[in-house]
Amino acid sequence: MPPPDPAPPARRAAAVMGSPMVLALVCVLAWSLIAPVSKLELASVSFYNVLFISNLFSCVAVGGAFAVLCGGNFRRLSACRRSNQVAMLCGVLDGLFYLCLYHGYHIGNGVAVLIAQYSWPVMIVAISAIFPGVRPSLWQGLGLACGVAAMTVTLSRGDITHIGLGHPAALGLVMLGALCFAVLSVLSRLYVADALAGTVWLFVASTVVSVLAGWQAGALGMPPRAALPGLVLNGVAINGLSYVLWILALARGNAVRISALVFLTPVLSTLWLVLIFHEPFLDAYALGLVLALAAGLLCLRGRSGAA
Repeated sequence: MPPPDPAPPARRAAAVMGSPMVLALVCVLAWSLIAPVSKLELASVSFYNVLFISNLFSCVAVGGAFAVLCGGNFRRLSACRRSNQVAMLCGVLDGLFYLCLYHGYHIGNGVAVLIAQYSWPVMIVAISAIFPGVRPSLWQGLGLACGVAAMTVTLSRGDITHIGLGHPAALGLVMLGALCFAVLSVLSRLYVADALAGTVWLFVASTVVSVLAGWQAGALGMPPRAALPGLVLNGVAINGLSYVLWILALARGNAVRISALVFLTPVLSTLWLVLIFHEPFLDAYALGLVLALAAGLLCLRGRSGAA
């Protein structure tokens, strides 16, 4: 009979925190804060500046984490490594995603743009289906349908007749951005062997894209001091370190199941807006939450791919 584990609670806690579903849920919780934090930031800062400064803080946060954890092996950051080159491409896609998203908000119908934005998890399923071992099951297909329904009900406040096409160019831009992020999520599996080094390059490339866009628009400058806490939070936690966790979650788990959890993001964002900005809580929000939870459970029940 083997001796008892001297510290089973600690080992179980480490195993739980290393679970791909737990890592993905932490990312979903972080990303659900984008809406309320952005609402506060954009009151005094242009979206070009928000994108650039947030990316800059993300570079600092992820770069600092790498410096602490790399053990002095800075050769892992070599631009000649194929994994880092893939990460640079992902960074360009990340920058384009946010540029398309903000441009879409600027010229189009906000509700329609939000729904188009969260089409990227569905695109992940379609892209992942190309690869063996990750094809969605029937249960996962039903779960994704529930996820789409949860977004629609929540963002339309229960009246889908009010969701218009708005500005076709806006929706086209946001769909293009969503495709960029879906491809980014799939490609990120190629540099997960060194996710931290790859994420450093991702934010370096994304920052370059945001600098070029902001410079061309003449919209770069120092933000007011009052906006700095939100920009730091957005750059360090909501975007920066959460990307490392998301990459690890996708690599360790099933991409279809993991992507289904993202449907919780707009529902949680709505809840934060209700609590922070005292917006009215509607029955549609409760229905959306139930549908989002059902989406997660159905996708978890699927048996395709790795657990």
